[in-house]
Amino acid sequence: MKATLHRIITLTFLAAMTFTSVSAQNTKPTWKFGATPEDSLACVRNQTLYFGYYEQKNYDMSVPFWRQNFNECPASSENIYIRGQVMFTHFYDQTKDKGYIDTLMLILDRRAEYYGNKTTYDHRKAYMLQGYSDKHPELRMESYKIIDYYLKNHPEQVEVSAIGAQIVNTVNLYNSKQLTQEDVINDYSLLIEVADKLIAANPASAGQLVDLKTFVDNLFRQSGVATCDNLIPLFTPQVKARPQDPELLKKVLGLLDYAKCTNSELYYTSAENLYKIEKSANAAYSLATMNIAKKNYTEAEQYFLEAVEMETDPMNKSNYLNMLATFELQNSNYVKARDFAKQAIEYNPNNGAAHLIIGTAYASTRLGDDEFENKTVFWIAVDYLAKAKSLDPQLAEKANESIEVCSANFPKKDEAFFVGIYDEGAPYTVKGWIQERTTVRFRK
Repeated sequence: MKATLHRIITLTFLAAMTFTSVSAQNTKPTWKFGATPEDSLACVRNQTLYFGYYEQKNYDMSVPFWRQNFNECPASSENIYIRGQVMFTHFYDQTKDKGYIDTLMLILDRRAEYYGNKTTYDHRKAYMLQGYSDKHPELRMESYKIIDYYLKNHPEQVEVSAIGAQIVNTVNLYNSKQLTQEDVINDYSLLIEVADKLIAANPASAGQLVDLKTFVDNLFRQSGVATCDNLIPLFTPQVKARPQDPELLKKVLGLLDYAKCTNSELYYTSAENLYKIEKSANAAYSLATMNIAKKNYTEAEQYFLEAVEMETDPMNKSNYLNMLATFELQNSNYVKARDFAKQAIEYNPNNGAAHLIIGTAYASTRLGDDEFENKTVFWIAVDYLAKAKSLDPQLAEKANESIEVCSANFPKKDEAFFVGIYDEGAPYTVKGWIQERTTVRFRK
């Protein structure tokens, strides 16, 4: 202890000698730590004293000298704020006194004032307030307001961690009845929008942000707010009042799709309004699915075709064609189903679902009155079904069920004999509208 005090006294003396020397050499000095040499001497003395006690972790003795530095020479060293945060975090941990949290907020504000990076320190305040909110629930709203300000006014400055922090704030504030269902829905939409903008601005961080969006989705789902009963009455008057607002329409469509409200009139109206403003593949697809639900099959097919035409991504084109082929298959339009599925395969040769559709279409068709010819369709059907499960193992169960049924309907060997077919494995072209090559197989 004596050695430490000796060190403190020595440093203070040296500082005094330094400032005295400067005073003697300059007629108009500019003092870093105060308006006068005396102010600067006091700052250096207090800095030396508080740091000596700080090193010993004797924070009770350190704080009075630290406080004088904090109030009287705030620009003397950034360490004032770093060490102050350490000490007052310690005091809070020992006492749980909320007053120490107020001091921590002041430290961060003052640090930003004198050393810049206000955005960084505002975010730190938000995280800190959130961390203390379990003990002091009233602090969560303060954390929420800080992040909300940046989300709405400076989204490009929002830290990635703030997106996750805010959905936690939102859901907790809703559960404590401080936010409404509409607040939760709007916050969710804004968080996803900002995350997408950050991904576009910095593709290198896309992986982290995609994971974060999943986290936001999960908490939003768990909140219980995203239901058709909540969304439809909330947004119906808004869409009626602003039918040409593309941002509103996109938000509504996204939320309704998320909540599986695609059969609602609001979904159809929003999709139709958006399509008039911004023709896009996604909007056309939305209208196609809605028209299927409304049994407007002609309109559904037209919108599906427009979605395929406008889409630029081959994988998306293939998926849209799958949907169109499935729609035709469900309506027993087997030729169209086959043709659309083949187009889907052109855009994505590994499209197992498209092969399954073709196999199903073939297995469901009759070529006429010739029973032998009607049985040959099962050969080509099995070819496509087998290909489907080889491309997509998730389709194996469904494909195997259909293969079993088809195989049970292969022609018998004696039936084939009567039409001049004698050997299994021989090539054969299925007739009628199918016109595809396959191989002969007999029912076992």
